[in-house]
Amino acid sequence: MRKPNHYPGHTTLFVVWQLLAVVSYVRYAIEAGATTNNLVRDLLDWSTCYYPWFLLTPLLFRLERRFPLGEAGWAKNLIVLATISLPMSWLAYATTIVFDSGVSFAFHRSPLATDKLWPMPLREVVLEQALYWTTVGAACVIRKLIELREKERLAAQLALEKLEIEASLRRSELEMLRMRLNPHFLFNSLQNISALARRDPDAASQMLARLGDVLRAALRKGGEAQTTLAAEIALTKAYIAVEQIRFAGRLSVLFEIEPELESAEVPGFLLQPLVENAMTHGLRGIELGGTIWVRGIRENSSLVLTVRDNGSGPSAESIANLEMGIGLGSTCERLDRMYPGHHSLSLQRLPEGGTEVRIVLPLEWDSDSKEKPPHELSPVTHRR
Repeated sequence: MRKPNHYPGHTTLFVVWQLLAVVSYVRYAIEAGATTNNLVRDLLDWSTCYYPWFLLTPLLFRLERRFPLGEAGWAKNLIVLATISLPMSWLAYATTIVFDSGVSFAFHRSPLATDKLWPMPLREVVLEQALYWTTVGAACVIRKLIELREKERLAAQLALEKLEIEASLRRSELEMLRMRLNPHFLFNSLQNISALARRDPDAASQMLARLGDVLRAALRKGGEAQTTLAAEIALTKAYIAVEQIRFAGRLSVLFEIEPELESAEVPGFLLQPLVENAMTHGLRGIELGGTIWVRGIRENSSLVLTVRDNGSGPSAESIANLEMGIGLGSTCERLDRMYPGHHSLSLQRLPEGGTEVRIVLPLEWDSDSKEKPPHELSPVTHRR
């Protein structure tokens, strides 16, 4: 890709040199108290000293870029530019005489009083050298500004590429966790179906059909990291329908979700591992029947989800002291990657018995819906 040229164009250069000529002429006129009968002619005549440098400036830009000042080896480059300054000054002086002759011819006056082009008058040498080094200095400043701007552009581009790489890596990590979670859920379900098939083939067939519904719901959103709370509840209910066949009426699951939160975004496959964990560990040893409560409420700018059971409770009160399985462990890892430092997951034993898993997430809304204003809503209870 060709590096863009940010040096001033010919129009800009002409305007700059013409302004310098005007300022210089006005200063001369004020200091000398000069009067004129033809301002246009005298200004053009004065400007002939500057017009050659308008033509030579692009060349000086290239020379300063080839022999840069302020870089490594600047002393050598300075000698080269100083050597070039002599023929460049003579060329500008000769071009000035040509321009002055043209202005004199156009206004029917005598041309510049000079008998020869060489040697140059000392006054002209000083003037042309001043203009030469002024142009070289300006070229150095412009080049530095261009390099600084290019560095800023490259830094911004690298920062953007870094963000894209980090986002891609984050998506890959989440997808790996999801791939680890889905087979875990599927193997557990198939194992339960296999065990049920020995004693109740009809129930096993019905459970297999419900498993198909779960898989269709799970794959409907593809590999997206987030889904709506409503979709996540639908998936969890489909999973519960599978498990209720195995529990043969000994399992009751209640949902208390504020209606306004159905369009909130949550990680896909968030609730199912928590409900599975409550069935597998929380309700272990419960013979008469177990109950699981799934609740979703809004607390300020946070979404709070809880899964509670009436089982015997964990052997430790803190999740850090528990040996987490694949489902709950993957859920913790996914939350750490999706909401680093902006979420919490806690597991505690309830005083009345049972276990509660509590997840607090930033409240984010699905792009297809608008945030609803916070107001008091009575929870809607869904019974399975």
